[in-house]
Amino acid sequence: LTSFTKEFPREFHKHQKQLLWSFLIFAGFSLVGAYSAATDGSFLRSILGDAYVNMTLENIANKDPMAVYKQASETNMFLGITINNIRVALTAFSLGVLAGIGTVFVMMQNGVMLGSFQYFFYEQGLLWESARTIWIHGTIEISVIIVAGCAGLVVGKSILFPGTYSRLKSFTMGIKDGLKIVISTVPFFIIAGFLEGFVTRMTQMPDWLAIIIISLSLLLIIYYYVIYPILLSNKTRNA
Repeated sequence: LTSFTKEFPREFHKHQKQLLWSFLIFAGFSLVGAYSAATDGSFLRSILGDAYVNMTLENIANKDPMAVYKQASETNMFLGITINNIRVALTAFSLGVLAGIGTVFVMMQNGVMLGSFQYFFYEQGLLWESARTIWIHGTIEISVIIVAGCAGLVVGKSILFPGTYSRLKSFTMGIKDGLKIVISTVPFFIIAGFLEGFVTRMTQMPDWLAIIIISLSLLLIIYYYVIYPILLSNKTRNA
């Protein structure tokens, strides 16, 4: 427990620049995905796949555009999504050994997919309907994928910019720091998986409830990964 309340937050504070870069890279590729989907009619299907696009169009025609979240059982969806998201996070971290380029590639894949996905619903006149549903779990899910990207960039930086350390020593430190950051995401991926498996499927919930869930999720992420590490660092410095 001390790792999550003291040790991990110190790493977040130490690597705020990499966290910012990870966010900017992800956001940039999301915009690329949305722009590409808007300007190239075939791009969306190449990214999301014909089967998914056709199924969603059918769900829209049946007046239940978010029906995809009701297909699997709650527990199966919870476990499947959680395991997959943790796999993505570990991949983003481990590919940092390719001087950070592998991490950027993972962020590109996920960012472009998100941008294309949201534009698809915008094109169908369902931007709000999709956002209020998807971001119930997506707020935490996407945020911690960005945090995992930060972990990979920490590893990449340790290789490219060893500073006064030998490259091997710097790389070893980068792996340790990045690993702490990526381990911190696991509880959040479990929360996101639970929300997607058990809550997102409740597509008829009132807007105000969805907004509360999304807002609390965002506040939790910002507090734990940005505000709390700063408070902890100031407290340690003044002690």
